[in-house]
Formats: sequence, structure tokens, C-alpha cells
Amino acid sequence: MKWKIISVGKPGFPWVRDGVGMYLSRLKAFAPVENMVLKKNDPALFLRAAGDAVVIALDEEGASEDTAGFARRVARWEMERVKEVAVCIGGADGLFPEVRSRADLCLNLGRFTLMHELALLVWMEQLYRVYTLKEDHPYHRA
Repeated sequence: MKWKIISVGKPGFPWVRDGVGMYLSRLKAFAPVENMVLKKNDPALFLRAAGDAVVIALDEEGASEDTAGFARRVARWEMERVKEVAVCIGGADGLFPEVRSRADLCLNLGRFTLMHELALLVWMEQLYRVYTLKEDHPYHRA
């Protein structure tokens, strides 16, 4: 299953760029992951980039899910032969209603409000954690 992580603007903080790069590299062992950077926060660009993929919208109003639960969801999608999942991370003002309404799943990363660059990094770490949990790798400790 391929992942498209769609976000707005290149991260300005070097530590975010480094962290995202590290997780992209680590994820290669488990699944293809493409980090797509949109030049502007435009709902049409998000929807075009997502295409026919299963869409996850990261939004503070989304549902909460723990890592183990999301790992089970990913395993189910793999068994159902889902080809592609697109994760949409909005800019400073969040995601547009059009993107949220198109989403198959709307998730939050916790009750705190995060800057979009940090949300990207947290998502990448969680995606890596999900795959290590599924593979019984020692990275994840419950």
C-alpha cells in the first residue's frame, strides 16, 4: 500500500526537515511513502493530489485513535488491498471543508493544537511506529 503525505509548504525548521527525511528513509523498509508539498493551501490542489486514494484528513476536530488501533486499521486496509492512502495536513489555518468532507477518515493528533510542520513530523513518526508495531519491531513499546 502506498502512502501520499500531502502538506502545505516546505518545513522551515531544519529539525522538522531532518526528522521527516529520517522517517521517510526508515519507512522504505515497510511501504512506499511520498511526501507531496503543495505550494499553496488550496482545496482543489489537495483533492487533485489525493486522487482516488483513501483520504485521511488530519484535523483538530477529527476522531482520536491510538497507535495500536490505527495499526489494526492499516492491516485491514492491506488485507482489503487498498492501493493508496493520502494523508492531508493543512497549513496554518487547517484544512478546508471540501477536503474534510472528501476524507474517508478524519483524525486528530491529540487535543493540543499543533503547528502544521510539527503535525507533519508527528504523523511521520506515528506512521513509522504503526509499521514497526505491525512487524513486531522493538521500536514500539506499549
